[in-house]
Amino acid sequence: MRIFPRRPVALFTLVAVFVAGGAAAQSRTARTIRVESAAIGSPVTVAVLTPVDYDSTTLRYPVVYLLHGGTQNHTAFPARSWFTRDASERRMIVVMPYLQPLLFNERNGQPAPIEEFLGRELPAYIDTNYRTVTDRRARAIGGISMGGYGATLLGLKRPDMFGAVGAISAALSTGRRPGDVANLIAALTPESSPYFFIACGVADSVLPASRELAAQLRGRQIRSELHEVPGGHSWEVWDPQVKAFFDSIAKLPLWSTTAN
Repeated sequence: MRIFPRRPVALFTLVAVFVAGGAAAQSRTARTIRVESAAIGSPVTVAVLTPVDYDSTTLRYPVVYLLHGGTQNHTAFPARSWFTRDASERRMIVVMPYLQPLLFNERNGQPAPIEEFLGRELPAYIDTNYRTVTDRRARAIGGISMGGYGATLLGLKRPDMFGAVGAISAALSTGRRPGDVANLIAALTPESSPYFFIACGVADSVLPASRELAAQLRGRQIRSELHEVPGGHSWEVWDPQVKAFFDSIAKLPLWSTTAN
């Protein structure tokens, strides 16, 4: 088992998005940090968005790990005009790491580095440095395209860590052998599995894979929902479906703040 490295000093920069609120302008800020990773072998850049009331309370908050697409980076979601204000008002912490596509590939027969980083290292860092609810039922992982694949993989491999998965336009053929997802699903039970929110545009080439994922989950009686919506592999789908994912996890048992 890998030993988690000594807690690093976070280097902070600011990514600010300004929105109008009532009569005065309000500022919502995602903070960018660098997190050391033994699995990856170098620091990883991560954007963290805390709730509006984070600094004025002592509450602990649920956490969403949100993964970008293959040609994007950690700024992909904060750059959307709706995202920063909407997400920061939902009383949850949103963690957005920069994940290069090569990190999803196996190395020398070993699991992809992203599995150790997202499945252990990054949650350990966030739980240590932020006021989080550490119950798996208050921890979700989701993403778009490549990130949707990564979220699905982590949800299936680490059901002990994540209570919900958002697979949005998930590129489920990326970095896997035929049958891998089916084999992982077969190892789950309805009681141990995360809840799956699956969404895809009807004009998207990855729609068959999303339908297959939903069918396999239903076959195992694992809680899931499939949304087929207008559009293709684009923000036309991703913006509203990320919002819908947030709405869905907010209804899950124990998805709430707790006293410190």
